[in-house]
Parts: sequence; structure tokens; C-alpha cells
Amino acid sequence: QLLANNYLDCKLARAGPPATIVPIDEESRNGTILVDSMLIKGTAGGTDPTIELSLKDNIDYWVILDPISQRLYLNSTGRLLDRDPPMSIQSIVVQVQCINKKVGTVIYHEVRIVVRDRNDNSPRFQKQRYYVAVNELTPVGTTIFTGFSGNNGALDIDDGPNGQIEYVIQYNPNDPTSNRTFDIPLTLSGAVVLWERLNYEEKTRYFVIVQANDRAQNLNERRTSTTTLTVDVLDGDDLGPMFLPCVLVNNTRDCRPLTYQASLPEFTDPTRVNPINVTPPIEAIDQDKNIQPPSDRPHILYSILLGTPEDYPQYFCMNLTTAVLSLLKPINRDLHQKFDLVIKAEQDNGHPLPAFANLHIEVLDENNQKPYFTESLYEGFILESSPVGTTISDNQNLTSPLQIIALDNDVEETKDPQLHLFLNDYNTFFTVTQTGITRYLTLLQPVDREFQQLYTFSMTASDGVQESMAVMVNILVIDANDNSPTFSNISYNVKIYTDMRPGESVIKLSAIDADQGPNGQIIYEILAGDQGDFIITDRTGLITIAPGVVLSVGRSYALTVKASDNAPPAQRRSSITTVYIEVLPPNNQSPPRFPQLMYSLEISEAMRIGAVLLNLQVQNSSVEAFTHGKGLYL
Repeated sequence: QLLANNYLDCKLARAGPPATIVPIDEESRNGTILVDSMLIKGTAGGTDPTIELSLKDNIDYWVILDPISQRLYLNSTGRLLDRDPPMSIQSIVVQVQCINKKVGTVIYHEVRIVVRDRNDNSPRFQKQRYYVAVNELTPVGTTIFTGFSGNNGALDIDDGPNGQIEYVIQYNPNDPTSNRTFDIPLTLSGAVVLWERLNYEEKTRYFVIVQANDRAQNLNERRTSTTTLTVDVLDGDDLGPMFLPCVLVNNTRDCRPLTYQASLPEFTDPTRVNPINVTPPIEAIDQDKNIQPPSDRPHILYSILLGTPEDYPQYFCMNLTTAVLSLLKPINRDLHQKFDLVIKAEQDNGHPLPAFANLHIEVLDENNQKPYFTESLYEGFILESSPVGTTISDNQNLTSPLQIIALDNDVEETKDPQLHLFLNDYNTFFTVTQTGITRYLTLLQPVDREFQQLYTFSMTASDGVQESMAVMVNILVIDANDNSPTFSNISYNVKIYTDMRPGESVIKLSAIDADQGPNGQIIYEILAGDQGDFIITDRTGLITIAPGVVLSVGRSYALTVKASDNAPPAQRRSSITTVYIEVLPPNNQSPPRFPQLMYSLEISEAMRIGAVLLNLQVQNSSVEAFTHGKGLYL
């Protein structure tokens, strides 16, 4: 019995398979317990051990054995247990060798350590960017990109669900429409599907943000990465031609109706006029400008669809590919004054969206009539202070412009005869507008009434062949209050005497104003300095001694006198002078003086010769009273 017990040592003290299988997470810390106890019978420690334990096949020494406790530890000093490439350690297998010291037998116990995957890697796209080009006519629901399949998309080196990839499209704030235009309905395949219709004319490129995430069971542990799929929209043949120039209707891509214009004289021989000059030149382009390859782009075909009068095909034809308009035979204006045609542009591939435009052709009368003005004389008015560009008026109140009408019987009265008007003089001062039935004269440079009040010149009209008779134009410059009254002197010095009596004249001031009418009428007033001893006549500028004033020797005065024009108060102009007056004692040697500097008389035509007109009086300082002089006779 004792011998049989000796053979039990080194055997497992547990039931089950002989190999010990334990799991461990990759990247576990150094010293992690792999097997808490091998459960091998016998004692490896103490004074009388019955077994001896050691490790065999311990490649890279990932496992440490504690013989006494029969415990196995992870040895990852200075390294990392990584199940993922490049290490790719998926399991560790070691043999625990047990030697029975009593009987000398050896038993090997296999320990298999399975390294479990941790979600420690994010998906990684194999390219920095992905690109696809899609025609705008591609139907909704079409798969437009499969570039994430196989090894071209994102890879995750983790194992199991941690390494399985699914794709979703994320919102792009810089391209808000991309996530609704495209979708990935089968997330595991990564195939991108067109979800909304494309329109090259509205948007030519999309930037689609695609996210790849693994499928870790714990949603919080899932890892992601993103890439950008650039989708270029290719132009498709979905639009028809359009005539140029195209002026868009507000907030649309539709062109406003277009009318081409042409004109030709009646009875013109086709060889002299072909090809007919059309304004603007007839041209249409395909709105699908970038169809690729260029060889697939259609050509434009032109034709006259319909028109009035109905016999227009007898007179006009249009080149199918160039849109050149040609005259087939001369036109009698008595039969046809104009043609209104509708022209069509269509693609040569049968595209069902043609474009249409109007073509108006005017038949001109033979140029056998001279232009003429509706008036033989034009009277205009301009304010001298008017700025350049001011229109000449037809009245002195400047309330309406001067209208100049020149006509040509070769052209209908309701249409602009397109005449050229010429001024034979003063064309640096005035110009005439060059378009329209009614023309206007405008100012080219400022005018000064004080320099020249009236401008007279003739004017003619020409149609390029015939010239009108000249008409006269008179332009009167209306005065503006642009001048101030001006005294002849800055100041005046006057001596008066104490024996001068009230009403006697001191000095007569005179200011000149170059303006006209009220703007040139002068009004005088004393502003200061008179001390109540002097008065001034507002219209004549005559300063006299005030009533009741007795002059004193040695007194002096400095009168401030203002001369104003009679313009409206807001436009009134003025100037000032100073009159210095000194009072002296009577001068007995002074000559006699008239009391007034100026006399005004009114006489009747019935007065007889020899009648007395005025008794003149003079004053002599040596005589207290006035002396009587001789009278003035007729």
C-alpha cells in the first residue's frame, strides 16, 4: 500500500483533461497570475520534498513558476503581451515537469494560456482620401462607390468583433448636403449609394465624411476613424441650348426673352448686304458645357421656325450651323416695313429641349429725305452758377428743359431717327444728347453772365448722308447773385465844420455790384459809430447831418457803413467800409458850400423859356445866414 502511494505523487489532484487551459487578456500587467495552483500531488518544499517542479518549453520565458505554491505568473518585463500584429501572440504553451523523488518517475503537465483580444486598435483607412466621379444623370439608388471593399477600405488588426468594420456617413458642416445626398445602407459592405438626384448646374463636388467603426460588444469601447470621399459630379446632357447673351430672371436659371435686331435699306441687292449684320450676333450654346469626353458634346443647329409676314421664306434664310442670316432678294418697303421671326436652336443629337429667340428686321426707307428741326429758333436759359451737366431750360424760371426735336421722313416718326446733331460754335460750352427723338442741350463748362450774357450759335442734324438746314439757338445766361457790392475805397476821411447845419451833406458813398436786377441794386445803412448825429439815404448812399444836431469842435466819428444787394435774404451779399469824420471849427476862408451835393428836378413840357426852375442857395462860413444866389433858368 505504501509503495502504491509513492506512485501518486506528480499526478493531478483534480479530475478532467490533463492539460490546463487558462485565458488572459493581451497587454496584461507583468506578474499577472496565470494559474493559481497546478493541483499536482506531492510536496515541492520543506525539509523532505517528494516532488521537484520546473518549466519546459518556456519559449521567450513568458511564464514564471513558483514550485512551492505551484502558481504560474506572467513575465512581461520590458515588453507587452500583444495578440495583434506584428507580435501576434495568440497563445502560450508550456510544460510543467514533475519529478517523483521517491520513485524517480517524470510526468509533464501541459499548460495552454489563451491570449484574449482587447479592443486596443482603431480602424485605419488604407488611403488618405477616396475619389469617385458620378454623372449627374445617374439614377437615385445606384451604387456609386465600392472602394471600401476588400483591403481598400479600413482595416482593424483586432480580433473578432473588435476587428469587424462597418461604415456610416457623418454630417459634414462644411458640406451640409452631402450626408443626405449619399448613404451606406449596407454598413458592413461600405458601398456608397446615391440617395438624392444630382444636378451639375447647382453643385459639382461633394465632400462626404465616411466613418469606420469596429463592432466591439461594449458600445462604449468601440473605436472609430474617418476619411473623406470626394464625389465629383459630371455634366450630363440634361439641358438644351440657350441663346446669348442670357440675362437671368431673378432667382432662377431661366433667361429673359431675347430679341435680336437687324435692319437693311429697301431694294438692297443681296450681294451688297449679305451676311446681314445682326445685333447682337446670333449665337447659342449648350448649357451642358462640360460633357466628357468633349467628343460627346452635341453641336447646335439653327433655323427659322416661323414669322410674319408669312412670305418671309422668300426673303431670308439662316445657315444651319453658323446662324448667319442672308437676304434672298430685294425688299420693297411699300410691301413690307418689318419682319418678326422666331428662330430656334437645337442639339444635333435630338435632345428634346430647343431654345427660341425673336429676330426683328427693320426695312429702311431709301435715304432721300433731309433731316429737319421742328423749330427754326430755339431759346434757352441757364443760371450762371449751374454745375457742369445741367440741362438748358426753355424758360427763365428754369422749370422745364429745352426740347430739341429733329426728324427724318425716311424714318417713322415714332422711332429714333438716329441723327447726329452738331453745334457750329461754343461746342466747348454746350453739348447735345445724341440719342432719342427728343434731344437736350447740357452744360460742358461753367458760364459767367458778367463775362458773357448771351450765346448764339447754329445747329444742324445729319443722318450720315443728308444734312438739315441750320437752326439758330440763343442761350441767355440768367444772373445769379455771385458778386458782392464793392466800395471804391476801404475807408473814407471827411472833415466837417461846426457851422454846418442839419441836412447838410457830409459825403456820398457809392458801391458797385456787377450783378443784374435786384441782385445788383444797392442798399446802404450805418451799422455803428454815428452816435445819432448822422443819417444815410439807403438808396443813394448820401450821408447827412441828422436833424437837431449841433456839431462840436474836436469830435470825431468812425461810421461803419454796409452796402447790401437786394437779393432774397438767404442769398444776399454785402460789404463794409469805414467813414472817418473829423469836426473842425468854422473856416472863414473856406469857399461857399451848397447845402446839397445833388439836386433832382422835375419840369413840365409846357414851361416857357425863361421860367425859374430852382433857386440855388450857398452857405459861406463868414456869414451866419444863407446868401441868395442866382436862379437856374430854362
